[in-house]
Amino acid sequence: MLRTGNLRMGLQLIVLLLVVGIAVGAHAGSNVTVGVTLTGAGGAEYGFGPNVADGEYLMPYYLSVNNGNPVAVICDDYNHSVSLGEQWTATVNNFSNLSDTRFGTADSMQYHEAVWIASQISSTSSLAQIASAQYAIWALFAPNTPMIPGESMWISLASTAAANNYYGMNFANWEVLTPLNPSSPQEYLLYDPLPLPEPAAILDFMVALILLAGGLYLRRARQPQLARVRVSERFSSRTGLPR
Repeated sequence: MLRTGNLRMGLQLIVLLLVVGIAVGAHAGSNVTVGVTLTGAGGAEYGFGPNVADGEYLMPYYLSVNNGNPVAVICDDYNHSVSLGEQWTATVNNFSNLSDTRFGTADSMQYHEAVWIASQISSTSSLAQIASAQYAIWALFAPNTPMIPGESMWISLASTAAANNYYGMNFANWEVLTPLNPSSPQEYLLYDPLPLPEPAAILDFMVALILLAGGLYLRRARQPQLARVRVSERFSSRTGLPR
């Protein structure tokens, strides 16, 4: 009975892991959706900050993702609007697959250039530098973006960076928060120090877990049989019965 119980439990565990692995594999191309709230713009976590140029609030904007603390983001979307406190659902896209972003894979270079420009801005950057970088990012995706001083310089620098493989910049921690609603609100770029794992990586982990569980089960399943053989040998030696 003990061996039968172990067999049943082992098979149930393997079947469960297979089901989970298949489910993960079926969703390998899917992106995670999150709830998003705009909490601040123009450099303020909450409300409106001083970063304004030509009537537009500039980076960084701040979003609460899944009701978490505000995180700094970069707006890449000039032709859509959003209101303070507005809530929406967005997909989290990483740079290994930009097909579900607002501007799609056709603008893959623009996404990379936008992130490179954003990475050049720091807390010590002047308002003029922030403004020209922000407008350059908007212009990468929207030709109707107004031209302000310094904007064309950033676009030229980004083009040079692209030609030089962005000087070795790593895009693995950058994500694109794309609204599910194609008509509104805005799309944002987010630097995430702990990005979501790739679905393919999750699938690989599940396969490894299934193999490990199967190996442990087979090892445990053999132990009772080996134990009976040893007991039989000891009994035979004590009684003098032929083995």
